[in-house]
Amino acid sequence: MDMAAWKIALSTLVLGAIVGYLGQRSRFCTISGVRDFFLVKDSYRLKGLIGIIIGGVLGFALVNRMGGKLANFTNPGGWEFMPMLRDGLNIAPAVLIPVSAVGAFLLAYFSVMAEGCPFRQHVMAGEGRSSGMLYIAGLVAGVVFYDFAIIPYLQTLTVTG
Repeated sequence: MDMAAWKIALSTLVLGAIVGYLGQRSRFCTISGVRDFFLVKDSYRLKGLIGIIIGGVLGFALVNRMGGKLANFTNPGGWEFMPMLRDGLNIAPAVLIPVSAVGAFLLAYFSVMAEGCPFRQHVMAGEGRSSGMLYIAGLVAGVVFYDFAIIPYLQTLTVTG
């Protein structure tokens, strides 16, 4: 392993530890932030969600300012955050939008049933809670199912020409 890979691995570990510590201490959760606001009018966790949105907008603007593009097809060496589009998955919006909406709905539904968003479940699994570990196992099983079943199906829907 070369020196650059070690630097990336170490910085990822340090950043993950910082984000995990902050996630545990702040009890941040997107699902419970929205839930608490609507059910009991408590905006404490909702402030974290608003902060994440603001941070995402500012981070996106910073990456764009540094020369990155969201899907720069004219510059193959540029930043590309959409590998499925880069690799040729060109699905008609009439198919892609409903499939994406169903996936988002299912993730939100199961997150609400598990009493927390995937980030919170990772924090709970790190704390040793079996419900968080079970959620993570289901999340991994869902990723494997998506990789082996859904992607080939989506590739059959790819628009040619």
